[in-house]
Amino acid sequence: MSWRREDEVRVQCYPSGRSLSLRIAGYVLIGTGVILILLCVPFWAWLALVGAALILLGLLLIRKK
Repeated sequence: MSWRREDEVRVQCYPSGRSLSLRIAGYVLIGTGVILILLCVPFWAWLALVGAALILLGLLLIRKK
């Protein structure tokens, strides 16, 4: 007994974004967001993030014994 599909399989694709102007606009928005985050987050928050990363790295190194 062979199995066949009676209806065609529908495929929906996302837009590929091949437009150069859309790509440039995307990179500009990403860069602006990164700069805003770097400038608006206080220094102590960055130090806390680095401290948390160091703690996690230390835990990973201890567990790899």
